[in-house]
Amino acid sequence: MQLISNKNIVYIVCPANNATGGPEALHQLGSELIKNGITTHMLYFHFDSNANNSPVHPFYENYKVPYTLKIENDSEDNLIIFPETFCVYLWNIEFVKARKLIWWLSVTNFFISLKTIEDHFTSTIPYYKIKRFYTYYPLPSLKNLKKLKVMHLAHSYFSFDFLKKNKITTIGRISDYMNSNFLSYVENKSLKENIIIYNPVKNDSFLDTIKSQTPNYNWIAIKNFTPEQVSDIMNKAKVYIDFGYHPGKERMPREALLKNCCLIIGKDGSAKYKEDMPILDEFHFSKKIKNIPSIINAINICMNDYEVQIKKFESYQKVLFNEKDTFSLDVKSVFLDN
Repeated sequence: MQLISNKNIVYIVCPANNATGGPEALHQLGSELIKNGITTHMLYFHFDSNANNSPVHPFYENYKVPYTLKIENDSEDNLIIFPETFCVYLWNIEFVKARKLIWWLSVTNFFISLKTIEDHFTSTIPYYKIKRFYTYYPLPSLKNLKKLKVMHLAHSYFSFDFLKKNKITTIGRISDYMNSNFLSYVENKSLKENIIIYNPVKNDSFLDTIKSQTPNYNWIAIKNFTPEQVSDIMNKAKVYIDFGYHPGKERMPREALLKNCCLIIGKDGSAKYKEDMPILDEFHFSKKIKNIPSIINAINICMNDYEVQIKKFESYQKVLFNEKDTFSLDVKSVFLDN
């Protein structure tokens, strides 16, 4: 059965003025549905009109998805797509009739948002009791989500596996893609240097130990960089290292590989799945102290034999360069095919 047609209106719930991987994926979906003749709007939440003139972040204006701050007509012809962190709004009385779908962009962020909601309800018990008296407004736990007539869509294999293990059926899996602005910065003939780059937000003392044992290399943390600066340093670096937790398919490792950086990656969260992180075992390590000598050996090999080692990532690079085409096919398969 076709999920949507040109008579339907799709609303995609998204935080206003927010520039992270999740909101970009939501805008990509909106843009792709419009290309296929589906009336689609971004439905922005948490918009501070006093601080901003528009809820659209400048990074996503190029997707040209019209937006609204409110659904005027609740109808069964409407389909509302929620990221997993906005499940608390599934019970809103503004869209009781509309069909609903959760796009699980992350597993970890779902539980973080659930904890935040629980803490808020606990600190505002009188308000919550009044709200519960007038309307059914439960916590968006997995147990309560299962009771709803809501569809589920996976983003990563990590989220697909999580939903399957919790006996939640999915209608498919759709990932995102690197935007055209980033790809325009790719320089295949850039001169590489003995630079290792990493995201300090995603790493901890484990990586600090590795850094302390490799002082001969130039380690650069990607922090407070503009997109142009990120692109420039990735073009120069030989290695991107990440032993942080991956709540979903992370963008930075993909960006680094498209800039011809060898990847040395941990196995926490989404990164443990080869479907999400399809790199060879010689670059893929569990975050254990006993593995540090092997990790340092992999770093040395990538640095000293870079031209040979980067070729071992060609198959994954090909997947990344085809992400947009794959995304378009997956959107049609999930939403439009009979």
